[in-house]
Amino acid sequence: MNKRPVIGVTPDIEFCPEGSPPRDFYFVDARNVDGLREAGATAVLLPHEADDIDAYLNLLDGLLVTGGGYQFQVPGLFRHDGTEPPEKERRTRFEAALLRRAIERDLAVLAVCGGFQTLNMVTGGDLVVTLGDVRAEWSRHSGPSYTQTVHPVQVVPGTRLAAVTGASSFDVNTRHRQGVLAAGAGAVVSAWSDDGVVEAIEVPGQRFCIGTQWHPEFLLSEPERRLMQAFVRASAA
Repeated sequence: MNKRPVIGVTPDIEFCPEGSPPRDFYFVDARNVDGLREAGATAVLLPHEADDIDAYLNLLDGLLVTGGGYQFQVPGLFRHDGTEPPEKERRTRFEAALLRRAIERDLAVLAVCGGFQTLNMVTGGDLVVTLGDVRAEWSRHSGPSYTQTVHPVQVVPGTRLAAVTGASSFDVNTRHRQGVLAAGAGAVVSAWSDDGVVEAIEVPGQRFCIGTQWHPEFLLSEPERRLMQAFVRASAA
């Protein structure tokens, strides 16, 4: 029997006032785990312990950096357009350091939503905190649900994303108000929305390093299924 690759998944953390006693809990959207399992991988969660990053990576075949519906800009950590106070600072710093080390090691990486934005920033890009403040029509990117598609993405020919999805365009879910308008110097754009927002980036020369603004783990289309399967195959290689 072939060994299932082990993929590290970054969780969110929240204070739960309903806990007995109230305390912080790590958690992750179950679709991240389910999507990986359906693609043939085993998922493990990675607590936000920066001192353990190398120990984590020694155990892993791949890395999924998740989203989570939070605002994560941290003054002095990344360049960003916006003045909102920082949230999730420990998570943001952990995921940024984790991504840098994973790229150094050429570990297979898939970064989704907030993870995509962090990947863009650690490769030299920046962040628009509120897309709708730049162009009113960009408010549509904060869609109603992860389980329905909202708009198409146009895949850039010749990219790794084009190769693994086999598609030039497909519909995706969307639920974000932060966004990316250009790739960092260490990455290239691999998909756009039809109104000019970057929807995917990738890091050339890596075994597999793709970030998507949408959530492919919900497997709403065949191209998304192929993307998840390609990530798992690259992790197993």
